[in-house]
Amino acid sequence: MRDVFDKCPAFKDDKIAKAAGLYPYFRPIEASHGSTEVDIEGRRVIMVGSNNYLGLAGDPRVKEAAIEAIRRFGTTCSGSRLLNGTLTLHEELESRLAKFLNREAALACSTGFQTNVATVSAILGRHDIVFTDRQNHASLVDGVRLGFAEEKRYRHQDMGHLESMLEAADPEAGKIIITDGVFSMEGDLCNLPKIVELAQKYRARVMTDDAHSMGVLGTHGRGTAEYFGLEAQTDLVMGTFSKSFASLGGVIAGPYDVINFIKHRARPVVFSASMTPASVASALKALDIIEAEPQRRTRLLDIAEKMHNGFRAMGFDTGVSVTPVVPVLVGDQVKCFRFWKALFEAGVFTNPVIPPAVEPGHALLRTSYMATHTDAQLDRVLEAFEKIGRRMSIIPETRPTTFVPVKVARPGTFVTANQASQRWAAASAGLLAERGLSLEAISKLSGRDVARKLADVVETLTWRAANLQPDDIKRLGSAPLRLWEKRTEIPGLILEKGANLFMKNGKQPDA
Repeated sequence: MRDVFDKCPAFKDDKIAKAAGLYPYFRPIEASHGSTEVDIEGRRVIMVGSNNYLGLAGDPRVKEAAIEAIRRFGTTCSGSRLLNGTLTLHEELESRLAKFLNREAALACSTGFQTNVATVSAILGRHDIVFTDRQNHASLVDGVRLGFAEEKRYRHQDMGHLESMLEAADPEAGKIIITDGVFSMEGDLCNLPKIVELAQKYRARVMTDDAHSMGVLGTHGRGTAEYFGLEAQTDLVMGTFSKSFASLGGVIAGPYDVINFIKHRARPVVFSASMTPASVASALKALDIIEAEPQRRTRLLDIAEKMHNGFRAMGFDTGVSVTPVVPVLVGDQVKCFRFWKALFEAGVFTNPVIPPAVEPGHALLRTSYMATHTDAQLDRVLEAFEKIGRRMSIIPETRPTTFVPVKVARPGTFVTANQASQRWAAASAGLLAERGLSLEAISKLSGRDVARKLADVVETLTWRAANLQPDDIKRLGSAPLRLWEKRTEIPGLILEKGANLFMKNGKQPDA
């Protein structure tokens, strides 16, 4: 009889990564030094993996507000907003946020994830259709799953694909287009002007997830819709407090009747404990600072431009981002982890991002910045990236003579993305999933290239090979093509010894 727990001991990826010394996750922070530097495993590192965009998480004013709220209200409300969990602080925060975001009403939830799940699952009905970008945040994906609407997922940023779906949809159905404002892994902005145009043409509503743009983009920091001048045409806007607002929680803002409906009907709101007093007070104080100190946004965008162009000047590929989310494309998953580890040992903390968060063959290091980073810290980060990137052959030995400078999303510029390199575009489309190792591609390679690429594959395979099971062998079958397709599940040694099965032209490595 099958046991529901059988799948758990079969999960070994973390064990293999730890055995290889390349496990990058769940690293406990032991101390924080103004947020821009932290202690991890006894090593002080520059933090360029945080979403604390305005640097307010360590601001004394925010911390004091949280402490005072605990003195006044205690540590928790011990109940849901519906019953005993609403404080005057909650109502003050919601009123302030509605005014800040130019909306009729706002609702604060305990986490950003909960905010999206609550909103989307509550407003979608059986006869509705929801149109979502394929790279939307997981909270939006799960919210749609919990709703009863028909889902249509359009290719990332492909407005032609979106329009074809809208055109084919039942004209009588309720429709809503939901998109990230800033896509969290690659830092590109949604094409909100086109989305609004299509929404008006096909009578659809629009919701933006502004987790990574609220507090950052627009003249006042109201996010994507303000940046594009489309606040009146965007029906719902969502934001999180765990980023620019230096707290924990989320907000959904829009028409009063819609927010009131979500407030009373969304199960994640009705059946969850409310935001803690400290979290609410922290978000309120952060809002005070966001409104009073616009220079923080200016500094943050200056830093984003410096880092984008600093990386590009060395030969790194930062893709299409126009925001303080600055991704560095690596490609290979194992090499990405090795790069992460080397940077960590050099005093720089980043975030490795691998499939399924990105397309196969598109592993990257996600860096993100705070308005409080110093130029000296940023220069140390760039120096470490260049030194290690050259050593690992991620960038060339010499800097490129020219590069296309990045234009960041400053107020009034209306840029949505920088032009993607061919490599980035191919990886984003999933075209590098095979790492250029299809049978057709291999037949066109020189012997030296074959040897180099096979060596890369062998390194990747060792990631999973340590715990190969008999059942894995049985699944492979005997056909060479099937064996090739399953190459990421077998030991590098098998591929190395059996390379002749794949290279039909019989080329040997150059002497």
